[in-house]
Amino acid sequence: MNNYLHYFRKYLKYLNYVLVIILIFSSTASLAVGKRYDYESYTLNNGLQVILIPNNRAPVVYHAIWYKVGSADSPNDKTGLAHFLEHMMFNGSKKFPNDSYKRKITDLGGEQNANTTWDRTGYFVTIAKEHLPVIMEMEADRMQNLQILPKDIEKEREVVLQERRSTSDAQPMELLAEAANASFFWQHPYGKPVIGFEEHIRKYTDEDVNAFYQKWYTPNNAILVIAGDIQNQSLKPLIEQYYGTIPKRSNPKRERPVEPNHRGTNAKVEIRSPQLGPFFQKIYRAPNHRTANLRLEATLMLLQDILGDPTFGRLSQALVENNEVAHSVSAGYTGSFYDPYSFTISGAPINACDLAWLESNVDAEIRRLISEGVTEKELCKAKEQWQYDSLYRQGSLQGIADFYGEHLCLGYTEKDLNEWLDVIASITQDEIKIAAKDILGKGPEVTLYTHTVVQK
Repeated sequence: MNNYLHYFRKYLKYLNYVLVIILIFSSTASLAVGKRYDYESYTLNNGLQVILIPNNRAPVVYHAIWYKVGSADSPNDKTGLAHFLEHMMFNGSKKFPNDSYKRKITDLGGEQNANTTWDRTGYFVTIAKEHLPVIMEMEADRMQNLQILPKDIEKEREVVLQERRSTSDAQPMELLAEAANASFFWQHPYGKPVIGFEEHIRKYTDEDVNAFYQKWYTPNNAILVIAGDIQNQSLKPLIEQYYGTIPKRSNPKRERPVEPNHRGTNAKVEIRSPQLGPFFQKIYRAPNHRTANLRLEATLMLLQDILGDPTFGRLSQALVENNEVAHSVSAGYTGSFYDPYSFTISGAPINACDLAWLESNVDAEIRRLISEGVTEKELCKAKEQWQYDSLYRQGSLQGIADFYGEHLCLGYTEKDLNEWLDVIASITQDEIKIAAKDILGKGPEVTLYTHTVVQK
């Protein structure tokens, strides 16, 4: 039973990550910093935004380039092109051909990574501070001089297709996530997978990749964040030397369709598999900072914790700790996207036969919250959690740097980010109750069910 419980908790957490992508990982998809950090922000003449965050505790630097483009900006008939270009960025530039970018960083004892979401693409290097100029030189070169060769297109095509086969096509939860997103978004590109559809991946040409690169990979569509053992005044001339000379191109504009009103419809997506246990998820449409305001987004993030925190959340306390009818229940709000997404409620019952009963109990808790509101104690606990998250993030070079880089790509202002904890602290019980009624009271637009199929 302990192994069974462990499996379901891992499985529930995994599904939530899949459905909201933050590639997940990079788990910076929610705001968690509000302190006025000792950072400096300025913009080069070519439009590149620069953020410098001194932290002299260790002779290490974290260098990140963020581009304001993601898979949701890929052409409709070329889904996943942004993710494919991320792969191509490691195939060499004019000055640093082939795999010299990766090899050089490895030789210098550094670490590098990159990832793509629907809304942004990021490239990251952690390295000893004395090697920072080398990283800047290589990154600046591939920002403007990437070599897009047919042989590399074919090589990366096979790599991405294999990635698709081993994840999206081979894992039932990934397939479920794709089906759920397609049901939740009729027109918006969030309904298409970040990695792209196989049929589209097979048809990318070097002209497609180069056109996408030329449109989006320009300094006036990028953010450079450097955190660590740096001195701002001595670093600025190097930034100007390597990045300031890159010519800017036209300002690319995100042209995404607005999701039409679904008129109260509720789609049901089910999957049966021997690999999955009983599970449900209810997906509600929710606004974000761009379609509503920062205050409502903060309110929904607190509501997410009040309902779904695994330790003190109302659902966990009522259905896991007190009544022991669920292995796990959770809530998730995807506010930190460029466009509005969702609020989700999820649960996995202890007994496979009790799936509908658990769902009805969850619905009852939601109705109770909408009717009675939340207590001052619950609200204070949720606010304290954000304070703890902020303190935790302060201990990581990457945490602070990614916080600013990622959220600026998503349409937040520096003022938004620096005042975040002040906004959180000012949210009232009435605001939580109103938001719960407005978002959850309308009912979900998509409901997911998984059922275990026993193999004979």
